[in-house]
Order: sequence, then structure tokens, then C-alpha cells
Amino acid sequence: MYKTNNTNGNKSAIQSKSFVHLQQDLLGEVDNAHNPDLLIIDQVFKHYHNTLKLQPKLAKMLVSRKVDPSYIENFHIGFADRTLGYELKSPKCLLGSRNRGHLQRLGLLKDSGHEFFRGALVIPYCNNDGQIIGAYGRRPRHQRRKPAYHLYWNAQRVSLFNATDQRLPKSLILCKSALDVLTLLTAGFNNVVATMGTQGFNEVQLSRLHEDGVSRVFVAFDNTPSANRYALLVAQALDAMGIQCYRIKPPTGQDVNHFAMTQTDVVGAFNRLMDEAVPFKQCYGKLVPGVMDRWLVQLGTLEDCIQFYLEEARHAGKSYRTLNASRIHLERFLDYCHIIEVEDVADLTTTVLESYQQYLQSEKNVFTDNVISLTTQIERMDAVTRMLARLHYYDVIPEPISFVNSCVAVH
Repeated sequence: MYKTNNTNGNKSAIQSKSFVHLQQDLLGEVDNAHNPDLLIIDQVFKHYHNTLKLQPKLAKMLVSRKVDPSYIENFHIGFADRTLGYELKSPKCLLGSRNRGHLQRLGLLKDSGHEFFRGALVIPYCNNDGQIIGAYGRRPRHQRRKPAYHLYWNAQRVSLFNATDQRLPKSLILCKSALDVLTLLTAGFNNVVATMGTQGFNEVQLSRLHEDGVSRVFVAFDNTPSANRYALLVAQALDAMGIQCYRIKPPTGQDVNHFAMTQTDVVGAFNRLMDEAVPFKQCYGKLVPGVMDRWLVQLGTLEDCIQFYLEEARHAGKSYRTLNASRIHLERFLDYCHIIEVEDVADLTTTVLESYQQYLQSEKNVFTDNVISLTTQIERMDAVTRMLARLHYYDVIPEPISFVNSCVAVH
């Protein structure tokens, strides 16, 4: 962790004049023309920005990551050095308690009082009016106690990073994080924007691309199994809007920033990746006939398919209770498949599901020694058929009509 310049550990690393409003009753001074949330957010990120200016080691870190340090000022980048609490009044007084509660409600302070971005480089996301509405945090290195390396604040509400109030160009590079955008901007690529994480693509960003008439998008997410899945989801959303989508794939396990750090000629190396980019539709068309040869090659086994289905359901906003119930039902199905030596999704047939249906009809409750109820049988079979329907949606399995029909008798 980068240390602050303070010596006694009890005072802030900086005397932030911009943060003086939090020493006062902010809510009491707000008039109808101002949003109190935006005002207090602005104060917090000014504090982070002023903190970074006094951290020369972090400026050197940006240079080592192929990022121009002048972007610190251009994009109001900051650093959370754990001194935010020193700028607030004591939580024992009414004003201090109110301001801390306000920051906790916004998610910038945790319930424990610790900063959400503690120890992280902070890159704010702004709307068209220049107001900060979200932020990405990146810790300088993995920590001993393994806190989150990437931090996302307000990810589902933000627009695209580096998307100003001007109309977006027809062709764009879509990255997963603001740090990747800064890397490409330094290399001279100007038509580049970012979501907030691979799971951060939202309706606001999709609408902006559609409204500005963007016709072609190069998805430059990192090349990992998880990122490949979400790149596929983004491509399907863009395709529904009539936007051509191409996949830029860095070397396995790398994102754009890591890839740039391994290159001496970043411009030439990234241009080669763009030349090798394959349209999503073309990629899928080549890979649909088989299962093990697919682009989503990690979905070859039943266990991988179950994990993918649950992760997609979680990303879609399913409740914990629903996810947990699906997980339990699908793990039971997986255990049964292990017993009959069915490991790969390609081995699923109507016969397998019919035998599982018969197994459910004879399965007994471990506590009462009675056959499980019809309702339980239906729930367990429905969990399997819902998963198969999603796998068919991604072309992992063929048309599952025969599978579904084999389950009707249970109902």
C-alpha cells in the first residue's frame, strides 16, 4: 500500500480546502438549484484528486502502465489514501454523524466507517453535464489480505467513460475499464470508451450508442472465460440494435492495459489485434456445429454449464433465494449424471432426462422416508429444463424440444 506523507498518522496527508463543506451542515445550505448528493460527491472526489497530486509514486505507476500522467488532471483522477475520515467531524457529533450517514447511503463509506475506495486509484465517470455519477477504483497491486483489486461504484447507472456530450463516432472500441481507455488514449486511439467492468454494460450505455448512430463496435474485454461470456452478451445486445460487433482478443488472461505493458510498440501491436478482430456472427457460425469446438469452449462439461447458467442468472438480477434454489436443484441433477457417468453436455439426451424423471418419481425424503412430493419433482425438473433452454439460446446444445417434452409427464 502506498503510504501518505503524514508522520503522526492522525492527520490528513493534505489540508484540503475543497473539502471544507463537509465540516459544515451541507444539507442546511443546499438550495433548490443544487442536488445535495452531487455536492457531497463532488467534495469527496476533489479530496481524492488533491490527494493524488501529492503522491508522486502513483504518477510513476501510471507511466509504468502506459498511461500519460497528464490525464490525472484531464479526467480528475484521484487516490483514496484513507484520510477521508480525518476531513469529517467526529461521528459522535450530530453534524459528523449526518455527513457520514450521507456518505454511507451513497456507498462511498462502508457501515464500518472505512472508505469504499480505500487504497485505490479512483477514476470518476461523469454524465454529459460533467457531474460525477460513478467511479472505477484500481488498487496499485494485489494486497496481502486480498481485498478487491477492481472496485466499481454505481456501475449500473453510469454512462460510458470518455463519452462526452459530443456525438460518438460511427466506429468505437469498447473496453471494460477506464484504465484501458486511458492506455489507448495515450497510444493515440481516440475513438475508445469503456463500461465499468465486464458486467457493467447497461441500458444507459446501450441507448447512448443507439442514439448517436454508432454502427460498429470492437469489444476489447480481457481474454478470460468470464469476460468472453459477457462479451457475448454485449454483442447480442448490440446486434439487436443493428450494430456490427467485433471481438478484439488480447493474449489469454490479459486485458488491454496488461497487453500494452508487454509491448514496446503499443500502437502497432494493438492495430494488429484490430486487424485480427473477428465479427461475432462469423465466429459463432464457424463454431456452432460442435460443442467442444465452440467459442465458449469452457461450456463443454455439465458442471461448467451449471456455473455459467447461475452466473448469468445472478447478472440478470435474480434474487439470492432463487439462485440458491436453482443451484441446489441443478447440483442434484449433476450428482445423478455423475452416477450414470454423463459428464459432458454433449451427452445429454432425451433418454437421460427420462431416466432422471423416473429417478425423481422414486426418490425419498431423507427425513420421512416418503417419496418426495409432486411439487418438489416439478421444481427439480423445471430447474433443469430452464438451464437447457438458456444453453440452447447460446447454441451450446441443439433445439431442446425433445428434452422439454420428456418432462411434461411429471406435470
